[in-house]
Amino acid sequence: MALQGDLSDFSLTDIIQLLDLSKKSGGVHIAGKRGQQELDGWLYFRDGKIIGAKLEKLPPLEAAYNFFTFTAGPFRFHDDVPLPAPTIAQSNEMLIMNGIMFQESWAKIQSQVPSLQMVPQLVANPSSTGSEINLEADEWRVLTMVNAKNTVEQISRRSGLGEMRTCEIVAQLLASGLIQAREINLAEALYPELDRF
Repeated sequence: MALQGDLSDFSLTDIIQLLDLSKKSGGVHIAGKRGQQELDGWLYFRDGKIIGAKLEKLPPLEAAYNFFTFTAGPFRFHDDVPLPAPTIAQSNEMLIMNGIMFQESWAKIQSQVPSLQMVPQLVANPSSTGSEINLEADEWRVLTMVNAKNTVEQISRRSGLGEMRTCEIVAQLLASGLIQAREINLAEALYPELDRF
């Protein structure tokens, strides 16, 4: 079965439903774009049901949801790939529903955190709070890693909270006036390795 195309023409929901109807086993390789990021990974099917996903170092279920945030990019179904042990037990219908909700949440967050390469820094005198600062444990964890050097992506990996949750927290901290995006100068953009010294 030749199933290939571009996500801008054929949505992930369509791909999942087609493979579900035809009860296919194999993997869909997706090389997609999400904002400025280019990512690629796999979505695995057994008898039309999603059993696993691989994208970056994300947990399988989060990886599957992340594919819904891709706006464009080529995909191709391969029926000859070795299937991993099942790591996703959610039904296709539930996964699609949660994936679409994840996509909507991600779209809102992207207006405040446009890139995982954004470098947040603490605001010297946060004036908008006016009262004591009440943060949850996860928010404190992210805030302690904001040092004007770590990117949102690095904070996400080091905190273990995942990209989505980290971006949510960064957006909340930006909105509360506790942090701001640091401007990256030309030298840092061209020679990021200099920042390590």
